[in-house]
Amino acid sequence: MLTIRESEIAKLCNDVENLFPPKLHLPSQKPRQNHVEKLSQKRLNLVDESTHKLETVLNADTKNKRLQIARYAEWLNTQARRHNLTSTLREINEYAEDAGRTVLIGKRKVSIFAPFRPEHSALWVLTKWQIIVLVGLVLGWCAGLEFFPQQTLLVIMTFIVALYLSHLLVNIGLSFLTFRHSSEEAIDDEIVAALGTANWPHYTILCPLYKEARVVPQFVSAMQALDYPPEKLQILFLTEVDDVATRQAIHALALPQHFKVVTVPDGSPRTKPRACNYGLMQATGQYVVIFDAEDIPEPTQLKKAVLAFANHGPKLACVQAKLNFYNPQQNLLTRWFTAEYSLWFDLTLPGLQRAGFALPLGGTSNHFPTQVLRALGGWDAFNVTEDCDLGLRLARYEL
Repeated sequence: MLTIRESEIAKLCNDVENLFPPKLHLPSQKPRQNHVEKLSQKRLNLVDESTHKLETVLNADTKNKRLQIARYAEWLNTQARRHNLTSTLREINEYAEDAGRTVLIGKRKVSIFAPFRPEHSALWVLTKWQIIVLVGLVLGWCAGLEFFPQQTLLVIMTFIVALYLSHLLVNIGLSFLTFRHSSEEAIDDEIVAALGTANWPHYTILCPLYKEARVVPQFVSAMQALDYPPEKLQILFLTEVDDVATRQAIHALALPQHFKVVTVPDGSPRTKPRACNYGLMQATGQYVVIFDAEDIPEPTQLKKAVLAFANHGPKLACVQAKLNFYNPQQNLLTRWFTAEYSLWFDLTLPGLQRAGFALPLGGTSNHFPTQVLRALGGWDAFNVTEDCDLGLRLARYEL
């Protein structure tokens, strides 16, 4: 039987402990877990708070939209009560009696289907004083070329460069005004959709045509795509006496009753504004808009125009829709036209309005209250830039 001494036993225990060291005792993980849980709870609280704030904003926005929809609906009902069939017919007859008169100017008979106002008409291209000034400038230019040719050409070139530079600087300034505060009117599509069954006012669409039979189907499709009650629409095709082909193209489509072909009586001058004046005499709508035959307006354009008038009340006389090309990527020319239109309607016109200047209106997609347009005397039949002329007259009367 083997016996081991106590000293040997102690030594053996030490060797075993050296071979197998005791396990390390790590500090408790509980405090770390508590810290993570607190951070997670804090994040959840922040998310809940943000969600609550977002829900509050959305609820407030929804409430504001409901109030706005109710206000629009009430305004539309009020307008419908004020403009009944009897008052509309009386207004048409009174205006037609005034606009249908033939006026004798010197030896020339003037019949433009609108009240003739010679002080606002382009019947006389130049006044006496304008002729005197122009003749003086031409004589001075000729004398300068004769006696001081180099200096005269230098002055002319300097003037032209200064003119173009000033135009560029004005455009830059107007663009900055638009960037700071755009005067563009934005109508929410959701509001328009919510007012689908509202009592919308009667609307007259004037479409002057001359030898444009090929684009009639496209225009008709665009008009039928409008989101507006057909029973509240009056669409007038304004054609000239000798334009039989266009009338035949319209009749071949077998259009609904709110489409009507109007033949403008023969006369001078044969211009677009004269045809529009004849259409204005027959307009039954509370509002009137001009569309060219190639236009494809946004389906909700009429409703948005009406709501824009509702936002501003009687002080608003015209709503000009933004125009642009639908084929900007077709070729270089269409890209240039698109860039020019974008500059004009997105930056220049809003800048002019912001600066308080007169607005040269576009020749299409401008909406008017019919009463205002008749009070202005319609369009000047002798002015081929009738849209710009009308914008200047609106500014003259501070409308």
